[in-house]
Amino acid sequence: MNSIALVPWSIIIRMVIQHYRSYFFIIRKQWYNRFKWFKFGVHQHQNMLRPIKKTCFSILIMLFPLCGSSQEVQLDSLRNELEGHTLQDTIRAGLLIEMAGKMTYSSPNDALPNVEEAIAISEKTNWIKGEALAHRQKGNLYYVLGDNLNALDAYQKALVLSQKMANKQLESSLLGNIGNIHADLKEYDKALTNYRAYLSTAQSLDNRPDEIKALSNIAIVYNDTENFEEGVSYLEKALALAKLEENNLFIAAITNNLALAYKKLGHNVKALARYQEAADLAQQIGNKYIEASALNSIGKINVLFNNYDLAETNAHKALALSKEIGAVEWESDSWEVLSRVYEHNGNMAEALDVYKEHVQLRDSVLNEEKRSELTRKEMQFQMERQQAIAQEEIKRQELVKNGYLLGAILLTLMSIVGYFLYKRRRDALEKGRVAEFNAKVAETELKALRSQMNPHFIFNSLNSISDFISKNDIQQADDYLVKFSKLTRAILENSEKKWITLEEDLELMELYMQIEALRLENKLIYRISVDDNVEPDNTLVPPLILQPFIENSIWHGIAPKQGNGQIDLLIKKDGNMLEYVVEDNGVGRSGTYTHNKKKSPFGVKITSNRIDIINHLKNTDGSINLSDKTEGVRVEIRLPLELQF
Repeated sequence: MNSIALVPWSIIIRMVIQHYRSYFFIIRKQWYNRFKWFKFGVHQHQNMLRPIKKTCFSILIMLFPLCGSSQEVQLDSLRNELEGHTLQDTIRAGLLIEMAGKMTYSSPNDALPNVEEAIAISEKTNWIKGEALAHRQKGNLYYVLGDNLNALDAYQKALVLSQKMANKQLESSLLGNIGNIHADLKEYDKALTNYRAYLSTAQSLDNRPDEIKALSNIAIVYNDTENFEEGVSYLEKALALAKLEENNLFIAAITNNLALAYKKLGHNVKALARYQEAADLAQQIGNKYIEASALNSIGKINVLFNNYDLAETNAHKALALSKEIGAVEWESDSWEVLSRVYEHNGNMAEALDVYKEHVQLRDSVLNEEKRSELTRKEMQFQMERQQAIAQEEIKRQELVKNGYLLGAILLTLMSIVGYFLYKRRRDALEKGRVAEFNAKVAETELKALRSQMNPHFIFNSLNSISDFISKNDIQQADDYLVKFSKLTRAILENSEKKWITLEEDLELMELYMQIEALRLENKLIYRISVDDNVEPDNTLVPPLILQPFIENSIWHGIAPKQGNGQIDLLIKKDGNMLEYVVEDNGVGRSGTYTHNKKKSPFGVKITSNRIDIINHLKNTDGSINLSDKTEGVRVEIRLPLELQF
């Protein structure tokens, strides 16, 4: 849908060609202006034309006024449909748009609420095409009302939506409409930009009528800017296409425009021939507007050629047609030609009378032109003002955006700096914790070694060896010494290892208990049991993890006991944990510290620290649990199950 531009407060002649076959015209007699160029446009799926002041003359002039009774019947039918369809859906939106289209020229103000409702429904239902059509119709209504600013705004919104839908036909018509408005406002560069886009789209769609209109409107812009050579070039192209279309109305209008361009170039002979062609064709098709315009121009050129008889004949014909169609300015032109003819013929009284008629009508036209020009300039001022406000708003938004951007950059930089400072502090704290943990590990390992190489144990062992020697029990002393040296060497070798096999650890524990049994003169009995689901040669354990608890069982449980004592060591698997169970039948914890109250807590604490370190490294929940029995103590130690292979 494309509406041609309209000069505010001037007479509206809108030509509609329905698929370039049927057409009509609308004339507001109270506002009339002279037209020279015929300008093309499209409106509501029909070919539309409109007049432009003294510099433009709409291209398609209609034969008859719009039939009011037929229009009213259509409007009544649409009103009935709308009353019966109150659901806010695309069907109602389409009916509203159609009804607004029918009311475009009869009551445009009353049609505006219809398009507003159609826009609201289309937005709500996400019907993009309906929204585009409604905005286009809104532009048509404002255009008819002479409100070019609001018309332009509506057309531009429709253009954005048409581009979003990739609807080239709709986009093409809107580009033509926008070009017409810019041409009305004498913004010729913008008008040409839109007309060229209109032409390009029409050519890509192989739409010859639109191509003709685009070429003609480009020519009119060149003629309005007095670049007549370019204007003639485009008009010739348009005329060739119109002849291919065999559209006599197009041919007559373009020929009339071409004649005017030749006249402006001073090619009066060519201009006269073209005017005669336009007049003859206009008479043939019954278009009195083009015929009257062409006849007046023929009369003026004949005056220049001193063919006063021909000038008078054509002026009388043009005058009759002008009065019939109410074309005030063309009537004024006819009186002007006749005044020159009468003056040349010596009829001074008649010349004066008709000249007065010419001046009177010319002044009324000039006054109307001045009002139209003032209105146009006022609208142009309003548009420039809105553009200035828009530019200021854009600058403000850019300033706000730049402020936000700068703030975001500063915030980002501060975040980065803060992160690096935080990371630096975190890394420092982590390094401190790691160093502290490593120191704890080293200290625990040292203490574990000290507990395993207990000075009392070494001293007592050497005393036992010495006692055997003094008793001349060389074999026992030698046996004790071999076991002691083997245990000492194993402890020193394993002190550098974090993990050893369970098999090796049990051998050390057994060797330790053998030595302690010798010291207790075979008062100690021990038993080691390993579950079948545990592989001693493939299972890794911390070295001598059980030694402090076995030592406690021997010296704080069994040694104080009357009679023999027994230690049972059980190793089993519980899920992903390895469980040690140490049980003795000694005196229990009630008498645990009577012999040495400081030694036992030291060894247990070291083992607890070792398990805490393992939990930290392996992220496990190893634990130590001591419980009293009726006779003796039960110790349960849980460690993560580590396999060598």
